[in-house]
Amino acid sequence: MTTEKTKTETKTEFPKAEPNPFAPFAALDPMAYWTASQQTFQKMVLDAYGRAQAFAEQYAAMESQFVSRAQQAVSNWAQLTSEAIAYGAQLSAEARKLSFETARRMGVGA
Repeated sequence: MTTEKTKTETKTEFPKAEPNPFAPFAALDPMAYWTASQQTFQKMVLDAYGRAQAFAEQYAAMESQFVSRAQQAVSNWAQLTSEAIAYGAQLSAEARKLSFETARRMGVGA
């Protein structure tokens, strides 16, 4: 009878240590992020400038319409005022004429 001894070996495997502890962050490039953020900021500013310019052009068109309508309103008001003054003068002349005719009929001037 032969007795065989079996060696039980327990192997504990340790994870291999990275030579550089910052290796997972090697893809982190602050200058690339800086450049990307500056490009994004520049695009945002240019878009805002474009929207502001479009708003200014739209405002200028509305302002032009406002000025045109204001000038038309003043012109209409001036015409109405002129006609009102002429009508007042006409009524005054008619009133004088009627008062003299009424006075003549009553025998004041006869």
